[in-house]
Amino acid sequence: MSFSPNLFLSNVRAKDGLAKPSRFEVILPIPPYINQFVGNSIIEKILNFPNSVFTDVSNAIGSAFGRTGGSDEQSTSANSGMSRYLALQCESAELPGKTLQTADVKIYGPIFKVPYNVQYADTTLTFICTNEFYERKLFDRWMEAIIPSDTNNLRFPKGVQSRYLTNIKIIQYDYQDYVCYCAHLADSHHCDCSAYPSSTPLPNKGKSKKNDHHPKWGYHHSERG
Repeated sequence: MSFSPNLFLSNVRAKDGLAKPSRFEVILPIPPYINQFVGNSIIEKILNFPNSVFTDVSNAIGSAFGRTGGSDEQSTSANSGMSRYLALQCESAELPGKTLQTADVKIYGPIFKVPYNVQYADTTLTFICTNEFYERKLFDRWMEAIIPSDTNNLRFPKGVQSRYLTNIKIIQYDYQDYVCYCAHLADSHHCDCSAYPSSTPLPNKGKSKKNDHHPKWGYHHSERG
């Protein structure tokens, strides 16, 4: 079949145009244990906003997760202001990947593959860093809360006093700001604090580039929210 531009355009227009990768939002609830570990001083310095601005953010997060009662602790942020701030500073996000692991099987004739397990790839969220690197400090301390460097003992991930897991939502919007796709990353945890490059800008090349942080997140499974 030969390519038909008119047929292609009519199909795209019938579906309200092409998807825009820039129309997204990331909701990252802060577990109570991590919130206590970070401390109020860093949170206050990061936000620099009046508390009244975030009065209804917890309800908004619960609504995005499709829950009104707030019964799921991992989908409720212990610091709604922090979650809102991270949503504003998240520059890019990856929708989670999913792979079916297969095994070679031969019964009769050629060898064929049979799926036997599901594997979920780590996903990366990119955050714009402010001048005092509070974003990097936050995620450094999140990892420290999981395995403290002084003991190297893993915290129990779902303990009452040591839960560091959270449920992340990556939401894609259409042109009318309606949710057209939502990925739910269950039992997420910060697992990779990537190396941070520093460089000196060359003369006559303008201002230096902004700093970004690219933490990776592992999770138990993903599903459409």
